[in-house]
Formats: sequence, C-alpha cells, structure tokens
Amino acid sequence: MTLPKWLIRLIFRLLYYEMAWAYDVVAWLVSFGQWAAWRRTVVPYLREGPLLDLAHGTGGLMADLVQMGWMPVGLDLSPYMGRIARRKLLRKGVTPRLVRARAQHLPFRDGSFATIVMTFPAEFALERQTLMEAARVLQPYGRLVIVAMGYMRPVPLVRQLIQWAYALTTVHKVSEGDVLTRIRAAGFAVHWEDAQSDGARARLLIATRDAQLWSPPD
Repeated sequence: MTLPKWLIRLIFRLLYYEMAWAYDVVAWLVSFGQWAAWRRTVVPYLREGPLLDLAHGTGGLMADLVQMGWMPVGLDLSPYMGRIARRKLLRKGVTPRLVRARAQHLPFRDGSFATIVMTFPAEFALERQTLMEAARVLQPYGRLVIVAMGYMRPVPLVRQLIQWAYALTTVHKVSEGDVLTRIRAAGFAVHWEDAQSDGARARLLIATRDAQLWSPPD
C-alpha cells in the first residue's frame, strides 16, 4: 500500500518550500542520524575543478565541502531552501554562490563544471531534460554523482519502521537497470557503486560524460 500520489507530492512540496525549516530534522530522523554521512560519500568521486551541487537543499553538503577546501556552486528552485543554505554558508564565513533555477534549464555555459552532485533527488533527476542539461554543462569526461539511497544500520525495529514509511511515500519504483538506461541515453557512461563515509553506506550512481555517447542538444 502507498499513499495517494497527490498527498505524497503535497508532503514533499511542503518540506521543500513552506516547511523547509524542518527538512534537516526530518532527514536526521528518517536516516537515524546518517543523512549527512550519506551525503559525504560523494567526496572521493569529485573531480578537480568547478563543482555544482544541483538541488542543494539546506546547503549541508555545500557547507561540508567548503570546510574541505572546495568552492561549490549551488542551484535549487526553492527560495526557502536558498535562504536556509545562504545562512548556513554565511555562518561558515563563506560568500554563498547560490542560484535559483530549474534543473531542466541550467543557467550555465556549456562545459562549466568538472563535477555535478545530487543527493537524494526527487523525480526530476531522471527526467530527460535534466540529464541532458547536466551533460551539457559538464566538461568532456566530467562526472555526475548521484546519492540514490542510504543503507540503514542494523537497528531492526527502527529499520522496519523507516522502510515502512518509505514504502508508504513511494510515488513509483524504477528499476536500477531502467535508471542506467535513462542516464546512458543522455550521453553518459554510468554504473552503480556502493560507498562509505564515517561508517555509513550509500548507493551511488557514478556517471561520466562520454564523448562517444554525448551529442549537443538540437
């Protein structure tokens, strides 16, 4: 059994907009405190050069990356998320480099970034236009890294409750093979990979813009 699609979308819309202030707390609760560590599994896969955090949310990953010496650009459609991320980065003494725009229409020149990261993105991430735009703004052989899911630690009761909650709020299920097919169609060589950070494990998509597969959009 799942919740009605309209109700799921309403919940997520509220969480990304009017109730964005609660996002970090909810993420911590549903991950049993592992959310930030799941995000950081992207770090070993980042390529040297300009970095885009696509759908940056509350800016937690950007703040972590800044502490590691990176200077990421963040993009998100939600003005609520943008304000929270801005405050978070200012507290780190960093001038925020944030853009409000849609992932399907990235306001950047071709080849602007060496790496794009997305962590636990919504349905938009696998839309053809989003993937084509990601390929466009990546440098040749640039990398797209997506944190798709986190593995729960073996706390049986908590794990069962969280899995039940995920099942209730799943709009649709897409097979891992179908995900690879969609990303390859946008001009990427891609594979699934498990990664670890601070004792937490996550399932990642590692995609490289392949010069033989990619062609500029018409």
